[in-house]
Amino acid sequence: MTLPAFQGRTLARLVDDVQTLLAQGEAPSSPLRALEVVRATGLWCEHGELAVASPAIVALVDRLPRPAEALTAVFSLVPEVREAWLRIVRARLAEMGERRDVAALTEAVTNAGALAVELVRVKTPSLIPTAFGELERAILPAPAHEAAAFPVLLRALAATTALQPDTTAAMLPDIAFDDPSTAWREGRLLRLPTSTDASTPTAVLSGALDGHIDDVDAMRWALHHPWAFLLAQMTFTKEAWEAERVSGGIAFELEPAHASLFQSPPCVEVVVSLPSGEEVRCGSLGELTQRILAQLGVTVLGHRVTASALDDRLALVIDAVQQHDVWRFEHGSGARRPAYTVHPAFSDACYRALGSRAFYRLGSPVTAAIRRTAEGWARERIVRAGTVVGEGVGA
Repeated sequence: MTLPAFQGRTLARLVDDVQTLLAQGEAPSSPLRALEVVRATGLWCEHGELAVASPAIVALVDRLPRPAEALTAVFSLVPEVREAWLRIVRARLAEMGERRDVAALTEAVTNAGALAVELVRVKTPSLIPTAFGELERAILPAPAHEAAAFPVLLRALAATTALQPDTTAAMLPDIAFDDPSTAWREGRLLRLPTSTDASTPTAVLSGALDGHIDDVDAMRWALHHPWAFLLAQMTFTKEAWEAERVSGGIAFELEPAHASLFQSPPCVEVVVSLPSGEEVRCGSLGELTQRILAQLGVTVLGHRVTASALDDRLALVIDAVQQHDVWRFEHGSGARRPAYTVHPAFSDACYRALGSRAFYRLGSPVTAAIRRTAEGWARERIVRAGTVVGEGVGA
């Protein structure tokens, strides 16, 4: 990369676009062509006029304690910049050694991990200012040669040390909302649920739940909103499973104490019944969602997204699918616990022209992934419970 690319308006635009790519999964491709050497690691690919992030970029962000540090990590992959920053980090380590600051040096070496291999190759450690001061002021807490920048530099360089050129990132097809098979593909990114997306994505699945289409048509609304579609498929799978009239099924239940919060619940419990007769309380809807997305190869665009964090976000989706008559809440009675089912009107729509084609037939891989995941999760819990019991008896 030439030095002018790190100066003035060109630099500001480049930093903004990398930040947009990290946060939203898409950014204009033209400015990012200045970072071709970084793109070659597989962090993103070009999709027409867009740069589209890959799951590798989420994995990179997850290796850092704060998502903001991913910006530094991306620019650390530019060879000239990396070389300059490695010289500074090596000099800082030498400085710690000279001060005999064993604790700080031990912590830094531990955090460096595999980066140590690169650091030992540095021939000329130096704490003089680099030629990339403007870039550093834009993305670091201080210029790289100052002590305040050292922890971020070390983490960014360590997080990227294992990245190698990767040209295997597949070009995903354009998303067609009347054909879910185009959307739910391995390598696709999915934004976290939100009321309204900051921008309408092209190649990344939106997290928005706002009604930018005819709100009266629940099927079209569900097809245009990926999180709504996913939850709709869950209750549809429940209904289809029950229709087989064989043992087994899935339920989405609430603790009775949370029944009054059904519109936007803190947590939905997933209960799976196996054909062999066992009923297994597996865990939360957030964890089931994580497992289904992993089965599909779809990655949530976010920093260290946990099942608990997903449960919090899914409350927004559950509210929306009830408002649009996609889900229905049943308060339960007797031995039946409060639970969610597919809304009867939406169930009927799944067998009409649009629903039958797009939701029922073309969305069948998602339905299959839900059922496969649920059954596998239940069996996993049974095996785990048996192992724990066995260890207790052996003790």
